[in-house]
Amino acid sequence: MNSQSRITPDRAVLVGALLAALAYIQDIRYDFILDDYPLILMNTSIAHWRNWKMAFINHIFATDEPTLPAEITFMHYRPVYKLWHMLHAHVFGYVFPWWHLTSLLLHFGVTILVYLLGIRVVKERWTAALAALLFAFHPIHVESVAYVSASSDLLLAFFALIAFLAYRQFREDGASLFYFGVSVVAAALAMMSKETAAMFPWMLVAYEAMRETPLGTRESWKRFVWTLPFFVVVAAYAGVRTMLFGAQLAKGGAVTHMASLLDIPLVLIVYLHNLFWPFRLSFFYPADWGSQWTLWKGATGILVMLAAIFSWIRFRDRQGLRLQLLWAAILFVPAVLAITSFAQDDWIHDRQMYLVSVPVCLIAAAFLTDPKLPAKASLILSSIVLAILLIDLAIQVPRFSDNASIYASAMELDPQSAIMHGYYGEALWMYGRREEGLREFKICTELSPNSSGTHERYGAALAQIGRDDDAALEYGKALQLATRPTPFRAFILYELAGFELKHSNFSNAEGHLRESLQISPQSMSGHDLLARALRELGRTKEADAENQFAAGLRQQFVQQHRGSTE
Repeated sequence: MNSQSRITPDRAVLVGALLAALAYIQDIRYDFILDDYPLILMNTSIAHWRNWKMAFINHIFATDEPTLPAEITFMHYRPVYKLWHMLHAHVFGYVFPWWHLTSLLLHFGVTILVYLLGIRVVKERWTAALAALLFAFHPIHVESVAYVSASSDLLLAFFALIAFLAYRQFREDGASLFYFGVSVVAAALAMMSKETAAMFPWMLVAYEAMRETPLGTRESWKRFVWTLPFFVVVAAYAGVRTMLFGAQLAKGGAVTHMASLLDIPLVLIVYLHNLFWPFRLSFFYPADWGSQWTLWKGATGILVMLAAIFSWIRFRDRQGLRLQLLWAAILFVPAVLAITSFAQDDWIHDRQMYLVSVPVCLIAAAFLTDPKLPAKASLILSSIVLAILLIDLAIQVPRFSDNASIYASAMELDPQSAIMHGYYGEALWMYGRREEGLREFKICTELSPNSSGTHERYGAALAQIGRDDDAALEYGKALQLATRPTPFRAFILYELAGFELKHSNFSNAEGHLRESLQISPQSMSGHDLLARALRELGRTKEADAENQFAAGLRQQFVQQHRGSTE
């Protein structure tokens, strides 16, 4: 009895959070990866704290990045997230252990908030403690915690949970308006951390709908008036974003007709699979997982619906858990609607489940601590589940040690993906593993023989290691496939011309460069290279004219760049 009294829910959560931290601590030695490069290392807009105002008028990428599609900048207006990076750059520089450590601390904080949420909503401390431990140990969170650029999900969850706890304190415990103000401010911070916070007002609507009203209270609809300021926050965010970037609609999504809406339940099934069977997780998933129905997926969809109905009936006397079912449904909406905004290969990412997993963990904890289960059976079953999750968590973290590890693990799920082989080849090449990288580039050309991009990249790699004949062959294939006058064809022509200059084939180089410059006339390097070819052909005046034109473009670029940074 004495020993049991020392094991309290508070202490269990604290010990569990520390165990999760030990599993994650290995990531502090990992370098920046993936989008960390454009968002952090190459993002000059976060280098100085005096640029803090820029966070509120620019997207999350570098302010002088001209190549990003408008729909990408429109979807990534996250001032708080950008200020978070700016603060790190100011305090820690680019010493990556600290960036990882702060993400881990945020995850620790969110875990504590999940515990507090469970206490307030489920009203059972051990159920709340188990939910917090499930959340802390769940391997689906590795992407959000170990991948620095995914800290937007941590910030979103942190501020959203604070906003709800303060709102509930005001509505149920008779706290002062100060708590309501805190809730609105925290909701605004969540909204400026990631766009999916637009669902937060609907979480409050669900809470008000499920909340018991005192006997004799009339016009219960008035309770929803308190949620209106939160809808105003979302509308204000949308208005500012539209004013800054225009009313751009996402391009590249698959939903172009009603039949494509069948992909939404498929994406949902994949996410539920990862939540309840979090093994062999990946940064990228096979595209057909979210776009092709199978008998198993159909059966799973039916089981999901039956499980939702069963849970709703099972918790008919527990409004707090019914609320969690509604929250799960609400929070899944942005994740599955990714098919309207992103290309198929980007539909499914585990980081989208960070906040969604909060109600899921609370529901799972309620089943594991069901009063109908014997106490010993509940304890044993919960301990087994937690142990499996913690071991799996420790195994999953190394996937994010470097880019090569990320893509290698992704290819285990989708070995026939040309995109994955290409990414893997780039990572190997960056780390100096040239022969392995070359092998991956060759596999890409075999998997996608009609892709000009795969042949161009393979040719460039061959040229870098001196296999000129093979490189010329790949460049030729790339040029034959890239028939339209696009910037990519201009780039291939430029590369081919450089290759021809190396072998003193000046006439062919001139022809290819002139065609390249017809497509991309503002290419400074293209004019420089053409000047060199003309000079080798003895046409000095034409070469001087090209050099002068290139110098004018260079001066214009410097002036524009200087103006954008002032």
